[in-house]
Amino acid sequence: MEIIETYIDKELNYKIKNYVYKNKHKWKMNLNNVKALTSGVNPNYKFFNKLYNLSYKILKKNKGINYKKSWWWVNFYKKNNKCISHNHIPEDMSAILIIKSSNENPLYFLYKDKEIKVLEKDGMFLFFNSEITHGVKKCKDERITCALDFKKIL
Repeated sequence: MEIIETYIDKELNYKIKNYVYKNKHKWKMNLNNVKALTSGVNPNYKFFNKLYNLSYKILKKNKGINYKKSWWWVNFYKKNNKCISHNHIPEDMSAILIIKSSNENPLYFLYKDKEIKVLEKDGMFLFFNSEITHGVKKCKDERITCALDFKKIL
């Protein structure tokens, strides 16, 4: 299982976090597997353009393939919120950006029947094959993430 780990600029992370705190009151619960507040899919938030432009460079450098955006959203987890194990098929690549990490590191990936726990850090940007199953255990504190999906450009 390959997971590409990188980090975004602290200033961009800070701006996204502030934007989420100002706008989360407009969001709803239960976007598919996410049992937390979500922005809904493909919101018109300018910071996603920056995230995608950065993502294209990272994916081209690490995978040697060009990708285009397909789906994106933001999640705001409160105490006891979670995300049921899932994958992002039929997309080709996915990414999770940890805007505000959680002390108990609830994000995990499943690989060969083993649970791989992620040691979250603010600004951590993880890229992985969309077939990889992942989820979020019940949170004990606030947590903010952005999710991005990609399709190969053929």
